[in-house]
This record gives sequence, C-alpha cells and structure tokens, in this order.
Amino acid sequence: MHAGLFLLLLALCSGGASENSASLKIQAFAGETAVLPCSISLQNDNPTVEWSKEGLKPDTAFLYRDGCETYEIKNPAFRFRTNLFLEEMKNGNISLRISNLQLSDAGTYICTLVQRMPLEVR
Repeated sequence: MHAGLFLLLLALCSGGASENSASLKIQAFAGETAVLPCSISLQNDNPTVEWSKEGLKPDTAFLYRDGCETYEIKNPAFRFRTNLFLEEMKNGNISLRISNLQLSDAGTYICTLVQRMPLEVR
C-alpha cells in the first residue's frame, strides 16, 4: 500500500497565444513515472519547449532548445528524471515524462512552446 505517498500533478499545456490552453490533473504515487500530456501543431521542426513548475526556483523542469536538452537551466531536482518523447515531437507530442516521482514533484507544471517563424526580408 502506498499510503501517504500519493501526489497530484497539474499540467497546463499551451502552444502559444493563438492556441487554447488546457489543464489536466495527473494522479501518481512516489517512485512511479508520470506523463504530463501536451500536444500542439508545430509550425517548424525545431521548436523550443519549456516545462516549468510553479513555485520552484529555478522553475525549469525541462528545456529543449536548438534540437537538444539544455541541462544548465534545469532545476537540479529534475536532473536525470525528465525527458520528452523526442521521436514523437514531429507529430506535435511535447508531453513531459517524469520518472522516480518524489513527493516534492506535486504541483502545477506549465508547458511553453516557442516557435520561430521565418522572417520575410524585403
């Protein structure tokens, strides 16, 4: 029995100002793996995806930029425990997987997507 080890994660997924944001509650137990779902329509093949946790300093749980994970900015509490489904990003899946959940992982997570639009020079 996992009494007292239950945690609640709230995922807020937004693909930008033009897309609707959605929130989803995820229930999990300490020690398990949880997936915070987020799907968007990609405008290019190399988006910047940031998952942050409210109230955490620094608040970055995962940052994917320029085709790879940016470890320097990630909060040490999430080191080696968070990742995206990189093979599914081209289909718009930017869900975050958190492994070996800790009680301190409970909280609200926000996914932010930055897509670079091609500039038209005249």
